[in-house]
Amino acid sequence: MSVIEEAIEEREALPPLFEAHEVRIAVDDVVAIEGLTCATHGDRLLCTGETQALLGVLLGVPLAARGRRGAGEPEGEARVVAGTLRLAGREVGRAAHRSIAGGAMLDPPLPVAWTAEAYVSWSAKLGGGPARAGRDLARAALTKVGLGHAALRQIGGLSLHERRALGLAAAVALSPAVVVLEDPLSGLDGSAAAFVMAAVAAVTEGRQALISVGHLRMSGATGALLQGATDLLVLAEGALVFAGAPAEVSEGRRVYALVTRGQVERLREALEGRGLGVRGGTTRLLVTLREGMTTRDIVAAAAEARAPLLEMVPVIQGGS
Repeated sequence: MSVIEEAIEEREALPPLFEAHEVRIAVDDVVAIEGLTCATHGDRLLCTGETQALLGVLLGVPLAARGRRGAGEPEGEARVVAGTLRLAGREVGRAAHRSIAGGAMLDPPLPVAWTAEAYVSWSAKLGGGPARAGRDLARAALTKVGLGHAALRQIGGLSLHERRALGLAAAVALSPAVVVLEDPLSGLDGSAAAFVMAAVAAVTEGRQALISVGHLRMSGATGALLQGATDLLVLAEGALVFAGAPAEVSEGRRVYALVTRGQVERLREALEGRGLGVRGGTTRLLVTLREGMTTRDIVAAAAEARAPLLEMVPVIQGGS
């Protein structure tokens, strides 16, 4: 057996990066996700849509701690209350995944008077790293994300994209097998997005990764994340809309998640009759607009099918 064949066999023997069976996630006592069932096939999962509760469970941080939590979003602690959710074979409901995963949530509160090195060193110690090696681990992680020169700078003096990279450094200081990154490119463009994208590439190299994206575009930095993903997960209105290979839904320039009430099959037929790509079922559909199409085609199909649209959320958008 060749080295390549051995590597393929070893990879196939590994548990899925992400595996869910009839999972219910609640934020405090309110159900946020219901009946989530899917499994990934590769080592790079991109999540988009309404992912806050899922990321809250994986990161183990109350949703109120997010620096950019929007109005109307839940504030409490997300928990798996039914079903089985595994990350790289470790059960998330029992927090067993935390021993093999490093996480970077979006814009957490940071000690602005600390240096970047002190913060990453503290994060490593908090994760069970050797106290004496904290400084060396921090320097190595900061260098990996392009912040080696900023090790002794105070966090309060770092720009937004540098603070994002700081979070990535803290996530990989102990060399975890898996990283969970919450929307690392949110609100960034140009050179700032490129800087963080390079940091993401550095911390995900050689390890499994689950990355969430709030707004996904075919071009630009998020487009690069989509192209590099082996699996795509789309959530809307507390349920799974799509799980599969990104290529299955990215042949069009724009993709929308639809939530409807009744007449789902008639709506599907009307959409397909107009040449739109359609996936999903029950009350949620994922619709791909082909070249030259607009959301008016979706609305017209819904009117034809007499299917009320409760929600139409852009999942993949054209442009940069």
